[in-house]
Amino acid sequence: MATLDGKVAIGFFNTNQDPCIDIEVSNPIGWKQKLTCLIDTGFTGFLSIPMFTAFPIGLLLSGTMSLTLADGSTQFRLTCLGSASLDGEAQVGVIIIEPSSDQVLLGMDFLRKFNLQLIVDPINSTVELRKIAASAVPATP
Repeated sequence: MATLDGKVAIGFFNTNQDPCIDIEVSNPIGWKQKLTCLIDTGFTGFLSIPMFTAFPIGLLLSGTMSLTLADGSTQFRLTCLGSASLDGEAQVGVIIIEPSSDQVLLGMDFLRKFNLQLIVDPINSTVELRKIAASAVPATP
């Protein structure tokens, strides 16, 4: 589990050299599961979790969502409301359920909700999520 040690959460690079971080995801009654997430700056959402990972956690379906993929195509996905925790701080967000993926994605909405700045340094093999003071975070339009 990553910790905000001195307001910095330390991530890592996986075997494919993708930036990752460990978080906990929980359902409405508090069941928790540690997940390793690929940090995807091209994903505007909160979290995307494979179906075979989401349902054992007990995430409750809340609806569907239309997504525009990188190739411009539009697809529909099931969604759940869930809570994600990083160093004891929890935030609630919409979790997209992926039917055929095996990768958990952490997106830009996650970083915004936790007021985190992402610093990726592939030369020195470091991944950091730095807490930003709420007053330093610009308002979203």
